[in-house]
Formats: sequence, structure tokens, C-alpha cells
Amino acid sequence: MTEAPALPLRTDNRKRGSTHREARPDLRTARNSETAQPVEIVAHDLYCTNLLLRHAAPLFPAEIVSGSSWVVRLQPPEGGGWVLEVLALVERWLASARLPCAKLLYGGRSYLIRTAGH
Repeated sequence: MTEAPALPLRTDNRKRGSTHREARPDLRTARNSETAQPVEIVAHDLYCTNLLLRHAAPLFPAEIVSGSSWVVRLQPPEGGGWVLEVLALVERWLASARLPCAKLLYGGRSYLIRTAGH
């Protein structure tokens, strides 16, 4: 019998378990995004939801999302610059509703926005 030569060991420099993950947009990079995803803001009750809609309507198309909680969905315009407007909107809404914080949902992530005093 003839022996086959041993094959050299293959070295793989990649780390085990590392996979390429698609980058998810977040509020920090959304201002540079060409296509903006909807932003959802969780309200505490019907009064706060209506107040948020009144604040948002002049700036963004807005709607109440049907479901178990009070959620307002905003559709930011294409291009950048809308993130600061959303944050200012939430700040004004929190102050007028006398709420300490709000939960924002964007790009599969959740953000807790607090008022300056908290």
C-alpha cells in the first residue's frame, strides 16, 4: 500500500462564533439615513396619546397604533435632520404631560428618553 501525504492543517484566523451582523439603524445614525423608518412612542394613557398627537401633527405624519398599549407612530421624512425634531417634540410633550420619561422604538431598538430634571 502506498501512503498518501498528510494535508497541511488549515488555519482560520476568524474568531469562533463571530458572524457578520447587519447594522441596525439607531437614533444616533438615523440623521444620516436616506430612508427613515417609523418612530414609535409609547404613551401612558389616552390623554397623553392625544396630547402627543397634537404636538406631532404639525411636524410629522402620525397615527395611533392599534394594540394593547398606547403607541403613537411617527413617519419621519426621508433624509436627515429629523432626529433632533423628534427629540425636541418628545421633550415638549413630556413637559406638557408632566411625565418623567418616554419609551421610543426605532429600528428594532428601544430608547428611554428622560426629561432634564430626572
